[in-house]
Amino acid sequence: MKVLLIQPNYRRIYAYAKKKEITPIFPPLGLAYIAAVMKKNGIEVKIIEANANDLNHEQIKEEIEKFNPEFAGITSTTSLIEEAHQIANLCPKGITVVIGGIHASSMPQETLEKFERFDYLVRGEGEFAMLELVQKKPISKIKGLSYRKEGKIIHNPDRELNNKLDDLPFPARELLPMNKYFSAGAKRNPSDYILSSRGCPYQCLFCADHLVHGRLFRFRSPENIIKEVEEIYKRGSRDWDFVDDNFTLFIDRVEKFCDLMIEKGLNKKMSWRCSNGIRVDRINPELLRKMKKAGCYMVSLGIESGNEEILKKMRKDTNLEKVRKAVRWCREAGIETRGLFMFGNFGEDEKTMQDTIDFAKSLDLDTATFHITIPFPNTDYWKIIKKEGEIFPKSYRDYIAYGNVIFKHGKLNEKMLLEMQKKAYREFYFRPKIILKALKHLNDTEKLKLYFNAGMAFFRFK
Repeated sequence: MKVLLIQPNYRRIYAYAKKKEITPIFPPLGLAYIAAVMKKNGIEVKIIEANANDLNHEQIKEEIEKFNPEFAGITSTTSLIEEAHQIANLCPKGITVVIGGIHASSMPQETLEKFERFDYLVRGEGEFAMLELVQKKPISKIKGLSYRKEGKIIHNPDRELNNKLDDLPFPARELLPMNKYFSAGAKRNPSDYILSSRGCPYQCLFCADHLVHGRLFRFRSPENIIKEVEEIYKRGSRDWDFVDDNFTLFIDRVEKFCDLMIEKGLNKKMSWRCSNGIRVDRINPELLRKMKKAGCYMVSLGIESGNEEILKKMRKDTNLEKVRKAVRWCREAGIETRGLFMFGNFGEDEKTMQDTIDFAKSLDLDTATFHITIPFPNTDYWKIIKKEGEIFPKSYRDYIAYGNVIFKHGKLNEKMLLEMQKKAYREFYFRPKIILKALKHLNDTEKLKLYFNAGMAFFRFK
């Protein structure tokens, strides 16, 4: 029995949109977890990392035919679903093709209706549904699986969320080109990535993560996380990023993790960051000081808007005063701080977006991003726009970050959103205060080149 897992090349999509220069390369941890479970159960498994290795279809096809698996599992976001189907069509007919990932979970019926080469679809977290499929468990008994039968599409009952994350083997990094992953915020490259929790109990209007991981927050113990930190250290990593959506949700868990980092002396050997974003209301000065002592050098804060009414409408469940305190506490702790902002939220207009720009400038942030909201399929905001506005992508490839607008709603339109986004970057970054901060971090020519390319790409909006 051989299983092949495939990460499509999303840099093909961003290159098409002229945003390849600012596209970080992250490891497909979901596939790496599935691979680890396969290996633990004695199944031969391989990962084709088409993205990090920048493979074209001819090269992918050659790898598929060389390995000749019985099953091929492909992961896909919304922007990659068409690319994933093209890869599925590269598989010889004898190979069973399984599609998973966030788009499959959010649109299972449409995915199987529209893309005929996908034989099976896994909804939600894929480790054990994929394992049972490969082990030839009766199809009707595999929870979380969707498939065609006698001309109809069948959706088996949802699989219960895995509440024993400590029992999972660590991601099969040995199957990935770990030296090729990078992001501009890392202190040292290659950088590694750790997922310490799954699920989110909050109700943000725009979020699609719960369609895969659910609303129940599940977490790994500090001791289990430390074991993975020690493993990546042995592999040569000296820096990593927590890619959790809610790393600091349970403050005592993070404090215990930090205590272990300090107790074992790992804080002297390694550094880490939380660039995916943490909530401003789930930190305090004591925690941040301990995180800094334990090796944390950067956090991103999920601020989203500088207008109180918009925060309420998007169900963010925070306020501007909490944001101000969080930024000040990060600064006092000596942690580099990035603000994450969004334009095009529910009920926005030009004034509310200007409020966000002004608020961002009033904060003592090191960096900021201003993304245009993407109404991903089956999110609450997507449902509102489908009913009251218009979503108009020519293909799913248009569901990408960095300057794409795929909807109209209320007073929001493409021209306004792109103009406000450009204005935000211009007003925030073209200030002496920010330029001086940036220059302090540009200590080598490679990083200088990376920041220059990123800056140029951000202003290359259509």
